[in-house]
Amino acid sequence: MSSALVIGLSHSAAISDALDLSAADSERIVVKRLGSKNRPYERNTISIDDALGMVADLPCGSAVFLAMLGTGHNLLGLLRSGPHFDFLVSAHDVPDPVARERVPHRAIAYAFAEYLETGGPLEKIRAASNNPVFLLSAPPPKENSSFMLDYLMRRGIGEKYGKSVQAAGIERPESRLKMWTLESRVTAEWAQARGIQFLPAPEKSFNSLGFLARKFYADDATHANAAYGALVVEQIHSVMRELSRVKVDG
Repeated sequence: MSSALVIGLSHSAAISDALDLSAADSERIVVKRLGSKNRPYERNTISIDDALGMVADLPCGSAVFLAMLGTGHNLLGLLRSGPHFDFLVSAHDVPDPVARERVPHRAIAYAFAEYLETGGPLEKIRAASNNPVFLLSAPPPKENSSFMLDYLMRRGIGEKYGKSVQAAGIERPESRLKMWTLESRVTAEWAQARGIQFLPAPEKSFNSLGFLARKFYADDATHANAAYGALVVEQIHSVMRELSRVKVDG
């Protein structure tokens, strides 16, 4: 199998953790975490220039997987910002009878589109690559709001995204799931318009209601664990096999 290069931010940790448990996979899949000026304390990171050089040097038959973007739903909707609200994800969506506020679909979609203005590094990586580039979906949100709030309280995180955690509380899971779903859709369209193929979250990672299944929770408010990372590794293998098959058939 040809090599796969994963470049990402915090959600790449689940993939790294999964690979640490599989020596065979770690030989064929390399994960590199981008540094950020907002997190200077992080170690063993690479710069965007480093990433561009690595991408350009990949041999033919490789592929690049990006674990970035897709986290705007946390910025906008992890914590409550007012009365219960609702918006329609699609024309077939059913309004939430509990919601007190109705927000236009286009307003939420526009907010996510604005967030995608931070996608410049992805566009640079796409331009530097002679191999296919894929954007990995962020994991689905956690249904258990108490789990998320308990974590924030245990860690002494009194403020997040400019809001008081205790005063605001965690947003309703139904609203958080809708925001993740819409953001995933907007992000996929953005990526495809730039020649980047979008890979949805693994089907096995969802519970019956569409949230991240409990066994894939990392011990924090927003991330998935190594078991989820193993599902993404399976996705990467599947993509690489398909690329090899197409190359042979072609």
